[in-house]
Amino acid sequence: MGFRKLSIREFRIEDYNEVLSLWEEAGLPLRPGDELEDVKLKLNRDPELFLIAEEKHQIVGVVIGAWDGRRGWINHLAVKPAFQRKGVASALIDELEKRLTVKGARMVNAQVYRGNTKSLAFFKARGYEIHSDRIMIGKHLKN
Repeated sequence: MGFRKLSIREFRIEDYNEVLSLWEEAGLPLRPGDELEDVKLKLNRDPELFLIAEEKHQIVGVVIGAWDGRRGWINHLAVKPAFQRKGVASALIDELEKRLTVKGARMVNAQVYRGNTKSLAFFKARGYEIHSDRIMIGKHLKN
């Protein structure tokens, strides 16, 4: 790991603004589901899978994991640009995979935007495969 004092902890709602800034700084496209009220819903489901990486009390990385009862999911993995390629993303994914395994997950999927070549290379190096026979589809529901 590239940092001596990197720690991984669960997201707290008071982290929201700093995490939102990190996502923007890292170039993560934000969606309606990233708003504060939607994040609060996530925390009601499986808060132990929403992880923060800190270096000297500064948030430097984040990942949102999910568990649907069969598979694990990885969303919104982001690391501050100055901290990229130093083991932060690997530390987050190692911890998330461990927590998903404890829940019973035998498979984990990561959602990566097609043009995000850095993330695709990162996940491929960790043994993840691109499923060219599948297409991710979605729909925003109106409340």
